[in-house]
Amino acid sequence: MAGKLSPKAQMRLKTLREMEDKVQHIYGLVEHYAASQGRSAEMYAMNVKRAFGRLKLELMGAGLDNLSQLAASMELAAKRGGSQHKKLRILREGVGTLKFNIEMEQRSVVSADQADQAEEEAEESSS
Repeated sequence: MAGKLSPKAQMRLKTLREMEDKVQHIYGLVEHYAASQGRSAEMYAMNVKRAFGRLKLELMGAGLDNLSQLAASMELAAKRGGSQHKKLRILREGVGTLKFNIEMEQRSVVSADQADQAEEEAEESSS
């Protein structure tokens, strides 16, 4: 049984992987925004803002409130005025933080599930 995850942990990991893919998509939009100039830059800024808004709602629905709040702050940063350079720095840091936090959440799900399984095996062997 060692090394196998419970169905609950597998579902949680699947949700986190989907969120990771969505963050990667947003990273692509941010990089397109970085490469664009003029009117096309405004278009990519709107796309980034919308993508962060959708991600915020999906993270909240998945029960990842702390990540949802981070996505909301990135949505506000995309809406805010200022130079493209400043926005890009903030958005890139935000995407990196989201990626890091999702990876940490994945690790915590696996380690918590392994601890639960070890505890169950200890209970079974003591009976």
